[in-house]
Amino acid sequence: MRSQKQVEFEVAGHARHEAGLDLVVPFTTPDLTRIALAAANRMGAGLDAVVRVVKVQVVPFPMEPDQSPVYVDFLRRQLEQFQSRLPITGEIRLARELEPGLRGTLHDDSVVLLATRKRPWRTRTERLAAWLIRAGHKVIVVSEGVESA
Repeated sequence: MRSQKQVEFEVAGHARHEAGLDLVVPFTTPDLTRIALAAANRMGAGLDAVVRVVKVQVVPFPMEPDQSPVYVDFLRRQLEQFQSRLPITGEIRLARELEPGLRGTLHDDSVVLLATRKRPWRTRTERLAAWLIRAGHKVIVVSEGVESA
């Protein structure tokens, strides 16, 4: 088994795009992000893939758009806990709304991996996936409990 690589960071700005397969895992909850990251590792195995874990921090009015309501060091520590067999980077994006903030980090060929819990109703993650699909992005939704080692 290949060694685990820890996440590197980039705050805002535009992400580097060097890989053949750009796998984007939006941070939702720690558990669901781990499940999506495991799916990204399985999907990208043997391919020229890189994983980007993206934390979109919503900045409410009347705060300035570049002023995080949560300490950036705390957000970094949230992302540091994730490891991958693939090259991995972390991004912290400050935005007024989640969806446009996430969409701003995606490339035309990015594949977004989201994990969700099975519920009788549509979860917030499933609504985010539907929004991204309507916006023309490639999205894979993984259900909790599907993760394998």
